[in-house]
Amino acid sequence: MHIPLRWLAALLIAIALLRTAATFRAFSATNDEATHVAAGLEIIQYHRYRLQPMNPPLPRLVIAAAPYVSGIRVAERGNFYEQVYSVFYNERKYEDNLVSARVGNLFFLTIALAALWLWARHELDERAALLALCIFSMQPIILGYCGLATHDAAGTAGFALCLLAFGHWLRRPDTRRALFFGLAYGFAIACKFSNIGYVCAACASILIWRLFDSPRGRKQLLLGGARMLLVVLITSAVFVWASYAFTLGTIADISDLKSAHGFFGVLARQDPRLPLPAPLFFDGIGELLELDRHGMESYLFGRWSTTGWWWYFPIALALKTTLASLALVGAGVVSMNRKPILRRAFIESILAALAVLLVAMPSRLDLGVRYILPAFVPFSVAATASARSLLEDRRFWVRGATVLLIAVHLIVSALAHPDYFPYFNALAGKDPSRLLVDSNLDWGQDVLRLRDTVHRLEVDQLTASMPGLVDYDALGFPPTYQADARTPASGWIAVSDHMYRMPLGDHAWWWLERYPFERVGKTVRLFHIP
Repeated sequence: MHIPLRWLAALLIAIALLRTAATFRAFSATNDEATHVAAGLEIIQYHRYRLQPMNPPLPRLVIAAAPYVSGIRVAERGNFYEQVYSVFYNERKYEDNLVSARVGNLFFLTIALAALWLWARHELDERAALLALCIFSMQPIILGYCGLATHDAAGTAGFALCLLAFGHWLRRPDTRRALFFGLAYGFAIACKFSNIGYVCAACASILIWRLFDSPRGRKQLLLGGARMLLVVLITSAVFVWASYAFTLGTIADISDLKSAHGFFGVLARQDPRLPLPAPLFFDGIGELLELDRHGMESYLFGRWSTTGWWWYFPIALALKTTLASLALVGAGVVSMNRKPILRRAFIESILAALAVLLVAMPSRLDLGVRYILPAFVPFSVAATASARSLLEDRRFWVRGATVLLIAVHLIVSALAHPDYFPYFNALAGKDPSRLLVDSNLDWGQDVLRLRDTVHRLEVDQLTASMPGLVDYDALGFPPTYQADARTPASGWIAVSDHMYRMPLGDHAWWWLERYPFERVGKTVRLFHIP
């Protein structure tokens, strides 16, 4: 019996959603999740958006919908930490709160998967689209970050939708398709601010290659591009404004313009009473740029920095992507010389993925591969185009090796369960914390596993150092005290990899170095010192 490929695509999407949902109770709350949920609840409850406007509100509204319906409320008063604390620590069961907070991202994961499949089908064919969906949906870190209540799934969904809309416009550059692209771009920006640059760079790289590769359609694309620009700017601006409820304020509503540069420097020189649509949009971007200017502590290869490294994201991508999918893309670089449709899809997809990397690399916010998660959309299509080319090779061993690589990708994905987002490939070795920490590995997600281990070992007292906001008493730990990196302690000691690698000086945790430890989850070192 012949099964339509679209039904197989639907099955792959369903499998990805189920695998992601299966992680909801495995991990304790990661560092940023409570903030996103609290900010969304603040909008629903109090119709305001003051709690960290550095991210757009749309994904937070979606994420906060289920918690609100289930009865979770954010405290109206109190400082930032008190309000954030109230999200997961309340009269409801902690694990139930986690599920409520994380289920909303399945909506964005569905959009990302469907848009990728449609784009790959548009650029290649239905069989290739199925393979692209398989490669993307089986990438461990895609499942991992989409299972957390953050903006990463939403940003990836918006980016994928833009590539789909832009691909349709390239085929027929008319006003209606430009309107669709404008709506997609507005949605992408409303999902994550980084898409402002990512989408522009990716689409520009595809357009430039298309102009170079297809001289016959060059005039039509150039004329259509000029018309499209105005339509996209207006449509996307209206969508973003709508995501801020069509609020209208003044330049004075932007927090701090005293040391602003560029566009914000121009705003600083204007009359503060000048009307401004969606002032919180500009306020959020301004805060994000200011944060990037000052930098945050980031870690790479045993070194800490607040200025980052230009090569951080390429290294993170190389370590946290399955080696099989990297090998497929690498093989495409040397073998993509057969069918023009495969060659064009491969080159354009690689250019789009590289464009995302190039936009991200100058940033000082080197805090995790999740910041470039949208790059995996074109990366998966490039791997697919390469695989299709290799599968059509006359040599049996080439076809066999390609099938083996695809199978290894699937097996590695299955073996990673449920630790998808802390996944590292074999290049990272046995202790990836030597290379990367932060949200790449240790985002405070193993607290529940530590609790279960402590109960199993019948620990009566614990000294711990874990990242994030953790209420040990509320989670059912025995009496737990804060560990000091320079002060020796005895008994049961739990230190997460992020805290162990923190820049606390040359003599941090020296007193633990000679003791063996039990690994709890992927990130916690549990010592027992007599």
